[in-house]
Amino acid sequence: MKITSLEEYGLRCLLRVGRQPDGEPIPAQEIAEQEGLSLPYTQKIVRVLVSAGLLESYRGAQGGYSLARPAADISVGDAIRALGGMLELDSICERHTGEQDVCSNAGCCSIRPVWSYLSEFVVRTFDAIPLSMLLRDEDEVAQRLLKLVPPKIELEEFEAASA
Repeated sequence: MKITSLEEYGLRCLLRVGRQPDGEPIPAQEIAEQEGLSLPYTQKIVRVLVSAGLLESYRGAQGGYSLARPAADISVGDAIRALGGMLELDSICERHTGEQDVCSNAGCCSIRPVWSYLSEFVVRTFDAIPLSMLLRDEDEVAQRLLKLVPPKIELEEFEAASA
């Protein structure tokens, strides 16, 4: 899976807004400066996040951006979908057809369930991580993520069943 710069910087902008005390608005200029981004790129990112309903914008001298809902109610999945999308099984299969219009294994593909499993796992994982978790320090986030470890696949059971 590849995370785009828009997704990375978009998450960083959401976190910057989420760190504001008492949910007070933060101007795009301040977000840009603190994240090391250009103002036009930051403005593009926050427009996307506003249109997705993740940020609210406020005009005027005290204007800026604030989270549209509590950080606990915004998931990484919400942000990734708003900023560019998720890993989709169809796009994987459609991109790798060789020199044909359709993959030669489209009718019976033993690889497709692997991509499907991984895609579903990534989506569920992103959806399980609230923005509020990412507002903590790095070590605490790492410890909490360890609780999301996927179940161990028992290859011995699979190999015994297929023998």
